[in-house]
Amino acid sequence: MLWIINGLIYGFFTALYTLVNQKRHFNGYVLGVWRGFGIALLFAPWLMTMPLLKDWRSWLLLIAQGIFIGVYDSHIFFASARFGANNTSRLLVLSVLLTTILWWGITPQKFLLLFEDANVFITLMLCIIGFCICYWYMLQSNVNRQAFIYMLPAIFALAFMSVATKEISVINDNVWHGIIYYLTVATSISGVYNLLLLIKTKTRQQTWREMVFAPSVIQTGLYIVGFSTVLIIAKTLALRISPNPGYVVALLLTAPIFVYVLSPQYKKREQLSEKAGWAMLFFLSLIMLLVSSNIGIND
Repeated sequence: MLWIINGLIYGFFTALYTLVNQKRHFNGYVLGVWRGFGIALLFAPWLMTMPLLKDWRSWLLLIAQGIFIGVYDSHIFFASARFGANNTSRLLVLSVLLTTILWWGITPQKFLLLFEDANVFITLMLCIIGFCICYWYMLQSNVNRQAFIYMLPAIFALAFMSVATKEISVINDNVWHGIIYYLTVATSISGVYNLLLLIKTKTRQQTWREMVFAPSVIQTGLYIVGFSTVLIIAKTLALRISPNPGYVVALLLTAPIFVYVLSPQYKKREQLSEKAGWAMLFFLSLIMLLVSSNIGIND
């Protein structure tokens, strides 16, 4: 049950994450620079207390994870400002199926064990599909082709990022080992990714330093570093002990509900279908019940 609790915490802080730039409309790469380097600098002293990773594959995984984070962060920040948090969140539902299929692809032995029990497998798939359909109808917004095309890299990045996080979290038996390496190495790579793109795409009117360290940006940047730290820790803990990262991504998509409940302004601006929302929570509860019960779902 711990992975469910951490998954819901992940969803709550993602609600803040997707909303932050809908109001402020800052450059997405600038916020990505703050999120990447800010978190890495905050936890750099802790890295000195961790055993050095000796497996080159673990370093490669952390570097790849940093690139996935960079792609995801910048697209979420830009899309929230351009298309709104509702549209941005709605498209992320595609990552649930993509993450689940990707995980089954790299753990075929576990998938085959699950597939052998047709009753359990079909029931689980029906619950996942039902959840995705209800989520799509819960967010009552018109998703245009432009938003869909722009969000495709973020959809794939979230799927690969979730699988990579699960692998990073089990690099060592010590839980803190994977978390600290994620919070320093992977986030710093994401900061480099966003900084390079910021330098490449900035206008001539401002230097990248002026854009990153503008007073209004500093306040938002510190805010992002704070709640993103909690988000990453909760996500890593949830993915470490969950059977399949796709289930954690499903919990992540409770974010619009948290936004709707906590933000009166959001209620006036965006409309959620309460019937579809309750139906989505019903299917999500069924998924959690199936996975947490003693019926042999280990993937």
